[in-house]
Amino acid sequence: MKKTLLMAGIACAFAANANAEIKPYAGLDFNYSTFDYAYDIENAIEDDYQSVSFVAGAKFHKNFGAEAFYQYSGKEKNTYYSDKYTTRFQAYGVDVLGFLPLGCDGKVELIAGAGIGEYEMKVRLVGEGSEKEEAFGYRLNAGAQYNIDENWSVRGMYHHVYTQKSEIDAIDEFSVGIRYNF
Repeated sequence: MKKTLLMAGIACAFAANANAEIKPYAGLDFNYSTFDYAYDIENAIEDDYQSVSFVAGAKFHKNFGAEAFYQYSGKEKNTYYSDKYTTRFQAYGVDVLGFLPLGCDGKVELIAGAGIGEYEMKVRLVGEGSEKEEAFGYRLNAGAQYNIDENWSVRGMYHHVYTQKSEIDAIDEFSVGIRYNF
């Protein structure tokens, strides 16, 4: 009898795993980022950027998922005294997300998450060389998503990034984007 129950339990576990539905998605976000520098260099280097993020992720359960991102900003021009600078940044990383569907139909979801990212800032002095600053960052995320239909959704998020061992102390980002669910 014990062996039969054990076999039935194992069969149920495999059936539950076979029924588990992973839902992959891809997305595009438009971001507004504000950098907080460790030193008083706000006048020399731009601290507000617009960027685009490419996102690929999956929901493993209706309440849990993970996504990877690659973010790239446009160039910003600065003048500090008589020096002219151009700056831009790029980043990539992974976030683990929790989803809380609201209402009976679950069209609106609250989202919270945490992740890690690698941020690279490039500063180029016109007529001179360029410098590259790399920083590893811890990300905290909060936002909401509206599921238009089975395939399309719209998302708004806030990301706070705390960086270590860098001239950049923290980054605050606001993003709006779309997702296509496969």
